Parts: sequence; structure tokens; C-alpha cells
Amino acid sequence: MRQALPALLLALSPCFIPFTVLATDAIPTVTVQQADETLQSKKTEMDASAKQVAKQKTAIKLAQDKQSQLEKQSIQLDNKLKQTKKALDRDYGRITNEPDFDLRPSQGAYQSAWADVKANQKARLESEQELQELYADLSLFEVDQKRLNADLDRLSELKVRARVERLRSELNQQDELKVSFTNVCQDDMTIAQCADQTKNLALQKAVSRFQSQLIANTSEHKTIKQHLENVSLNIHVVGQKVSKDGFSDETRYQTILDVTMESRPAKNTPCKLLDVESSYCFDESEVQTNGQIKEVQWVTLTIRSNQYQDKVAIDGVRYGSTPLDIMLPVGSHMVTIEKEGYRSFHQELSITGDHTLRAVLREKENVPHSGRKFADALKNRSKAPEMVVIGSGQYLVGENSAKQVTVDKAYAMSATPITVAEFETFINDTNYQTDAELKKICTTVEESQIVPITDSYWRNPGIKQGANSPVVCISQTDAIAYTKWLSTQTGFKYRLPSETEWEVAAQAGSQSAYWWGDSFGAGQANTGWGGTKWSNISTSPVKTFAPNGFGLYDVVGNVWEWTNDSKGVTKGGSWSFSPNQATGYSQLFIAPNTAANYVGFRILRQL
Repeated sequence: MRQALPALLLALSPCFIPFTVLATDAIPTVTVQQADETLQSKKTEMDASAKQVAKQKTAIKLAQDKQSQLEKQSIQLDNKLKQTKKALDRDYGRITNEPDFDLRPSQGAYQSAWADVKANQKARLESEQELQELYADLSLFEVDQKRLNADLDRLSELKVRARVERLRSELNQQDELKVSFTNVCQDDMTIAQCADQTKNLALQKAVSRFQSQLIANTSEHKTIKQHLENVSLNIHVVGQKVSKDGFSDETRYQTILDVTMESRPAKNTPCKLLDVESSYCFDESEVQTNGQIKEVQWVTLTIRSNQYQDKVAIDGVRYGSTPLDIMLPVGSHMVTIEKEGYRSFHQELSITGDHTLRAVLREKENVPHSGRKFADALKNRSKAPEMVVIGSGQYLVGENSAKQVTVDKAYAMSATPITVAEFETFINDTNYQTDAELKKICTTVEESQIVPITDSYWRNPGIKQGANSPVVCISQTDAIAYTKWLSTQTGFKYRLPSETEWEVAAQAGSQSAYWWGDSFGAGQANTGWGGTKWSNISTSPVKTFAPNGFGLYDVVGNVWEWTNDSKGVTKGGSWSFSPNQATGYSQLFIAPNTAANYVGFRILRQL
């Protein structure tokens, strides 16, 4: 154990010989001074660490206050936006009776309020990210602080062992003393008996002086003297030489001896003299006697992260998702936290007591045009519709991008609305009859009115269609039937997207009304009054207009697209509706079993 102790000190202090060298070379004894110097250095580090933790907690408090202020501001700005929108709507109503009424003040107020709301949203997101990073840094600082505490504990233990070893070295001494003793012998003693008694008394005097000198020369003699009566230094006389022996007068007998002595204290004697636990005087292997198993301390590791449905592994063993409380033995452990769409978190912890780990998983960047494209095979060896992967992560949706949503698992959306040719493949394979065929009716828009077209259905929707046009006159029931058939054909799960899934894919990370910006602009997409040759006339072939950042076509205009909402929510606008109804957050409610020549659908495949 004496050689292992310096190794620990050297490993903790960079000013000493590297540990790897000590593993094979003779290891010098660590001095108490070295332990003190290292302890002082660690205490200085500990003070600096404590100040760093306190500073970080102050920063977190300021960030929390800032976030709280932004949240309060958000409520105020939302109320202001609602008021300005209400005022703008009221002023729009006045135009009918007052054609010359000036809308500019109310428009300006609404635009200003909207800009304030968006600025607040951005500030809140930045504040939240800042707070998460501050928490992550605080966790690292606290880990370092606990490491320093553990180092201080180990160094304190090391210092005790160094004191024990120093005292052991000081007590294991050999010395030669010259002593003189004069004895008044009893009248009835013979000369030989008087000589032996005098010699023994001289030896006793020598042993007592040797012990007194031994204790006086120790580094901690004041502490040792307090506990001396509880131990024996086990002093041995290993040599003696009589330099004078005889009567100095008629009654007194004098002996002068040169005595060589050495102390052989028991192994736990230094611990008793220093009043420390006896274990410091023994190697670890010597403490474990009678076949007893060494006790191992177990502590609680609490793991938290900023994401749900993550995956936690410790030393390669999976433990499920955070939040977690796990019992582990003290020592080093590798913690890994992973989630699809996020950079993996890896950290090696040296755990000496109950510990809380707060992990921050950072989202992988969603790069525009980076969505992987693929197409599953059908049973007839033809291809299913082309799909585009939408990565997991956090997105902003809704009017003014006011709602933050988390997509936990990536999915794929069809690159275009389902076309006439793709739907015809389904019909030819199943002989399926759509709701419009069964009811012999599909609706359209004429002069802002919904009117029926008798005997119209997907092959004859009342507008000019080609094989590459989006199929229309399809009810939500028909669209679901198509996804079920496609799932059977490919062996993968296809379905209609939820409203949020559709909007996340359509916006492609944009926070504006349309994926390209807040202004519609003529010719950008096929909507009513949209400035294209199809506007207010018919659908346009898919992929006529540019795709969004994820590679999806026709998410603005062309046809309203079914979602899986049971209330019949469609998204995206169409060729016969105005551009302001084609924003990412716009909705159109249609009865799920009805069909219209301005409604089609897009499909989702689960990954």
C-alpha cells in the first residue's frame, strides 16, 4: 500500500512524476509536505470552482428573469395583435359603406403588432436556448466541483496515510546510548546479585531515555504524547557493552553501559498515536480478513434532459428514457443519451456520491433541399409515389409561427399531391368506387358559391385534367382507402398526415406566411387570382412550380389536401381560392365523405 499512495498523489498533481512511469519504477514515499502542498492547490481550485458555480447560478437567475419578462410580454403582445386585427377587420367592414375610408392606420398598427409578436417569439427562443446552455454549463461546473471535492477527500486521506508513514519511519529507529547507573545494594545481596540488579536498572534507564528521545524527535510529538499510554513502542535491546562496572564506594555499585536499541512498534501503533482509524496503517488487502467481501458504496444518479423519448445508456447498458433515477456503484461511468434528429450526448462521470446530470440534446441542423427522396416498390414492380423525408426536431407552426411543436420521429411526405395516374393504378387493381361515383356528384366553386356538378367524379371533374394533374373529387374516405392499399402493396405504413405534420412539411422551417415569404407575389403558385394561366380555371400539372426547402411541390395552391382530422380539415389552398387562403396555417373544413374538384390529397409514410 505504501507504493500505491504516492501514485494517487502524483496522478492528482501534475507537478510530480507521471503515473505511467510510477507503474513500473520504484515509487518514492510521499511526504506530508507534498500532500499539504497538493491539498492547498486543490483548495484553491475548489474556491475558484465555487465562485464559478455561484456566478453561473446568478447568470441562470438573470436568464430566468429575462425569460419570465418575455413570457409576460408575449401575452401583452398577443392581446395587442388581437386588438389591432379586430380593429382592422372592423375597418374593412366600413369600406362597403365608406369607399374612401383610409385603412392605412389600422393596417400599420396590425403590421407593427405582428412584427412585435415575431420579434418576441425570436427573443423567447433565443432566451430558452441560452437558458438550456447555461444549465448545461452549470452541470459541467458542478461535476467539476464534485470531482474537486472527491479529490480533496482522497488527498485528505492521502495526507493521513503520509502522516502515518512518516511516524512509522520516525519510530522505527536504532540508536546507541551511553548510560550510567549507581545502585545502593541491599546488605543481604551478593556482589553478583548487586551487579545484575544495577545492570538491569541501567538498561531500564537506557530504554526510557531512548523512548523519550524517540518521541521528542517525531514531527507530531505533542499529539503523540497524548496517546502514548495506550501503546507500546516495543523497544528491543539489540546490543550492550559494559564500559565500567564496580563499587564506587563501600555501599554504591556503578555500571556504565553502551546500549544499542531499536523500536519495533506494532503495525497499527502509528494510527493509535495519531488517533486515526487503524485502516490507515494497513494495506487494503490486509483489512479484508476472514474471507469477507469488500463493501462497495452504491449511490443514486439522477438523469434529466431537455427532450422526451430519448434513449439512455450507461456503460453500454440501456435504461430507457429520461427522467431516470439509477443506483450505481461509486466510480467512473460513461453516460450516453441519444435521440433521432439530435446530436448524441456523451459524458464520463466519476461518481462519488448522489449526483444529478442535466443533459442538453441539441437538434441536428435541418438543411434546405437535404431531404432524402425514395419510392417504395409495388407488387407489380412499379414504383409507389416519390417520398421526401422530414426530419425530427422542433418547428414553429400556426399563424405568425406562434406555436412551437416537436416532431419526435422523422417521417416522409409524398413529393406531390397524388396524381390522376397514381390514383388510377389503385382503381385498376381494386375496382374501388369513390364517394363521388356512388353519389354521382362532385362540387365546384362558381362565383364564390359551392355548387354541385352532376355525374362528375375523379375521371370527369368538370375541369381539364391530365395524368400528371393532382387527382380531385376525392373524399377523405377515398384517400384513406388509397393509403391502406398502398400499405398492403409495399409492406410499409402509409396514412394521411395530421394537420401539424402537413404544416411542418409545407413550411420547411420557414416562419413566414408562405414557405418563400410573407408576400404571395404573382405566378408563385396556382391559386385563384394567382397570376398563372391555370388560376380560377383548373389544376396545374404537379411540379409546375418550384419546391419548398424540403423538396415538396404544390404545398401552396393547386388543390386543398386532406389531413387525417376527423372533422374534415384540408390544407394548402387551391386553384379556385384566393392566395390569402393558401398560407401554411390556413384551413378549409369539408365533410369527410364529400368530394370537390378543388380537393385532393398528399400521403405520409411512417419511418
